[in-house]
Amino acid sequence: MKNKKEAIPIKKFIPIGITLGIVLVIAAGFAFFEYILLKLLGFQYDSIHALIFFFVIYLFLELPISLIANAVPKALKSLNMIHSSRGWLAFVLQTASTFGLIAAIDHFMETISISWQGAFLFALCAGLINFIARKDEPEPLAAGSREFREIERKFDSKR
Repeated sequence: MKNKKEAIPIKKFIPIGITLGIVLVIAAGFAFFEYILLKLLGFQYDSIHALIFFFVIYLFLELPISLIANAVPKALKSLNMIHSSRGWLAFVLQTASTFGLIAAIDHFMETISISWQGAFLFALCAGLINFIARKDEPEPLAAGSREFREIERKFDSKR
């Protein structure tokens, strides 16, 4: 008896390809906007390959760092340690993480350079955009609140 491999229909990959294409177009749009801003702030690179490599590294590292920087204020708000998850702490964390990332990439990549002042101004712009974009985001529930206890009871009853 011969083992025949089943052919995988190409139709299964079409939605994945379309989604991946949309994500790449959006990422390219953000990269272009960030490139213009960085270029105005003194960003220099040796070749187009170095530029593309910089943005690939930046986009892949910025996402998890930004998720952590946005999660910390929400966690502190849930524990009633701060009054708002959308305040200055969120702005400072986002700005500091962006500055740290740009400075680290600049340090380790010899083919690109940006002054610390340019990196800081870029980080301030990114932090301000994040601050404005998240101003209408709902606050997380505080631990011990009535709404939190109701949700907790719903999960306990499902077990």
